[in-house]
Amino acid sequence: MLTEFALLTALTLNSDEREVLRDKINKWVKCFLPKLERESTRTEKCRLIASVERQEFEDGWNTRNWRFCKFDGNKGFIFDKDKNKLEEFKVTSFQKKIHRQNPSLSNVFIGRCEIMEENGEWNLNNELKDELLSEGGEAIVFSRKFGENLMAVRIAVFDPFLFTKQFCDRQIKWRTHLISGLI
Repeated sequence: MLTEFALLTALTLNSDEREVLRDKINKWVKCFLPKLERESTRTEKCRLIASVERQEFEDGWNTRNWRFCKFDGNKGFIFDKDKNKLEEFKVTSFQKKIHRQNPSLSNVFIGRCEIMEENGEWNLNNELKDELLSEGGEAIVFSRKFGENLMAVRIAVFDPFLFTKQFCDRQIKWRTHLISGLI
C-alpha cells in the first residue's frame, strides 16, 4: 500500500522537521488503516492477473505484449496472443498464496483479458466520510490535519481485497512520501 501526502508547506521544512512530521503521519496511519473497509468485486483469478500486470519482466516489451499467463509450482510464464512463451519468472509469495487458496488456477492458461474491472465500494464510517475529499477506482483521498499542517492523504491500493473482511491478517505495509525542496 502506498500513502502519499501532498503538502506545499513541506517545501519550507528542514529535514529534522520533515522526519518529525513523517513520524506523526506514520503513527496516524497505523491507527487509521483498521478503520478502512472495502467491498471488492475481484476474483482470485483477477487478483492473479493484476499481480502479473504489475510485474517487471526482463524484456520490457513483454510487459506490454503478453496475453496469457500460466503458473507451474514456483515458476510463472507469460505468452503472446498465439500462446508462444515469451518469458519465465519466479512466482511471488502473493501469487503462491492465491494458488494455495485456489489450486484450479495452476497449470492453466489465464487470459489477460479475463481481468474484471474493480467495482467495489468503500464502507466509510461518518468520521471518515467527513474527511473525504475524493473517491474513485482503487484510490481514496482524505483531508487531515497534522499539527498546524492541513494535508491531503491519498490511499491507493494494489489489491482492494486487503481492506475486505475476508483479509483477516491486516498486515499492510505502507510508505510515507512528503514533498521536499529537492523536487
